[in-house]
Amino acid sequence: MKLKLIFPCLIFLLYAGCTTTPKYSEVKQQLEKTDTIREIPVPDYAKGAEGHVGSKVCKICHPAHYAGWKTTYHSKMIQDPKSPGALVADFSVKSEHRTFNLEDVDLLVGSRFKQRFMKKIGNDYYMLPAQWNVTDKKWARYFPQDEWWNNYYPQDWKQRPTSLLCDGCHTTGLIKTGNKFAEWNIACESCHGPGGDHANAPGLENIVNPAKLPLDRANDVCFSCHLENTIPAEFWEKHGVRGYPVGYKPGDDLTNYKLPAPFIPGNEGNVFFRSGVGKKNRTQGNDFIHSTMHKRGIKCFSCHNPHNGKYTAMVYKPGNALCLMCHGESSPSGPYVRNITEHTHHKPESPGSQCIECHMPRIGKNAAPLESRSHIFNFEYMSPVQTIVYDQPNACNRCHQDKTPQWALNALKSWGGKGKWSWNSVLHVLPETTKQ
Repeated sequence: MKLKLIFPCLIFLLYAGCTTTPKYSEVKQQLEKTDTIREIPVPDYAKGAEGHVGSKVCKICHPAHYAGWKTTYHSKMIQDPKSPGALVADFSVKSEHRTFNLEDVDLLVGSRFKQRFMKKIGNDYYMLPAQWNVTDKKWARYFPQDEWWNNYYPQDWKQRPTSLLCDGCHTTGLIKTGNKFAEWNIACESCHGPGGDHANAPGLENIVNPAKLPLDRANDVCFSCHLENTIPAEFWEKHGVRGYPVGYKPGDDLTNYKLPAPFIPGNEGNVFFRSGVGKKNRTQGNDFIHSTMHKRGIKCFSCHNPHNGKYTAMVYKPGNALCLMCHGESSPSGPYVRNITEHTHHKPESPGSQCIECHMPRIGKNAAPLESRSHIFNFEYMSPVQTIVYDQPNACNRCHQDKTPQWALNALKSWGGKGKWSWNSVLHVLPETTKQ
């Protein structure tokens, strides 16, 4: 795109937060000196995402947001294996699952919980059949067999292109266009929509600000990738069987492009426990839509800051400080207690008094079981009752691993308070020998 088309109206620049108009070539040259992450070129077959300009252009007027985004995992989902610090897998570790070498890898996927590996074949990329699990530092087989789309693809990794199954949520622009994207990774236009009009004539009316959207449309921006889904069959003829909602752009009603993964109460599958709580990564939205927080109008980015990766999971504040932004002893949002110990029945400095350990315990699977935090927040779904009734992990025994769920449930009963009826309702049906 020619610079004269991007920046013709200087009068708008101050309004948009840009007080100078450096040449794009100058900015790009400076970025090349300061960025430690190697810029990955968009493959020829994917170039030309209509209306998109890329994060480098956004950086010219929004350098602070750009710099903050660069510290997030969103900016590092896809990396060049040669980029400093990008490779976390150990290729010196032998494994029957890994049938390839680092020289076979063209792109890296992920780095926090697991790392996967893409190979370019012809005009597309394909996921190599092994992944590195970060926590246990081991190789594991990677070949999805329980995804909803599995039956529509051959049992051969070389016939499962990432452009159809993965890249929608790992690039900027592909979800909207279906065949073109502006850049690898989850960048500015993934959340704000195509920025061509905004770059051409900066103004608030020609760019999407998710914070200004109604609750459902705002959360849809995140749910476009962070909600386990199926794609309506009527889309298949036009786009093929895709793993992402082709045509969606921020501000749209996401339900027109994807459906939440189906759940039948009492049935456990690869996505949900029998209670309906998510049991794997990427089910944050599935859990959240059932939460009291969602019903009260909380948005995903009320807690998560897409412009800063300083704290784990891109939250605004670490630990309890985040939750105490809205909750606390004197808050109308509760808990209605005089101090935290009265609420948690644990010492203030103990893990049991960390909000997320009870309301967002690690019960789901990322690379390994018990890595992914639940986003339903309601302790009723995290209690020992769920283990007793549904054989689902619970918050109490994640810490008290030497105890039984029945022990934990009896402990809860002894606390009294508003939960006493819930705990008694299950205790009275347990065999007598398990109640102690």
